[in-house]
Amino acid sequence: MRKIIRSLTNFWNEDRSLTVLMLLLMLFIFVFVPVMGKGRIGEIIFKIIYSIILITGIFSVLKRKSYLPVAIVFIIIGLSINWFSEIETTNATQIANNIGAILFNLFFAFAILIKTFQPGDITFHRIEGSVVVYLLLGLVFAYSFHVIYLVYGITAFNNIQGPDFKDFLYFSFTSLTTMGYGDITPVHSIARSVANFEAVIGQLYPAILIARLVSMEFESSIRKKQL
Repeated sequence: MRKIIRSLTNFWNEDRSLTVLMLLLMLFIFVFVPVMGKGRIGEIIFKIIYSIILITGIFSVLKRKSYLPVAIVFIIIGLSINWFSEIETTNATQIANNIGAILFNLFFAFAILIKTFQPGDITFHRIEGSVVVYLLLGLVFAYSFHVIYLVYGITAFNNIQGPDFKDFLYFSFTSLTTMGYGDITPVHSIARSVANFEAVIGQLYPAILIARLVSMEFESSIRKKQL
């Protein structure tokens, strides 16, 4: 058992784990959530997959002792609220679950960003790490929109008729990428402000941070060839 934990810890602390994280998040965001049914079974599967993502978060920061206690606290709180909201499906528990998810994903994004810019050669895996942060930001805003809907009700958005998370995830990524199809629009002033803020981040993050990482990776590969 210790060997398995050690192997998992070593893997999740390598750059190649960033590629796996990116694939996991892409499957979660673009496959599992959209195709999942609205019934109880679909909700349970959603919670299981989300719990797996929470657990992978702790493996990603195991070697950073200063982050570990915070990660454990977030994961315990996140898992507890996540499954408690399945038992007690009230607005209050759903809001608490969303806030817990927002805090964990922000911490997770920060930890991955630190890992991406840690000393060493900038590899293609680290560029994929910056994509992981971008996807996590989309999740953070999706949970934020969900909270706004739960607090202010159906009038907060046009063309969203229920608290189905996939609608908020879809709206979040159309806002983050500034696609703006117009099928879902924010009505409440807070929802509009959050959507505008997300659109600004969605433009600046790839243009500044991801572009910088790509140039650093290019410079790193040139230095290797010259040695």
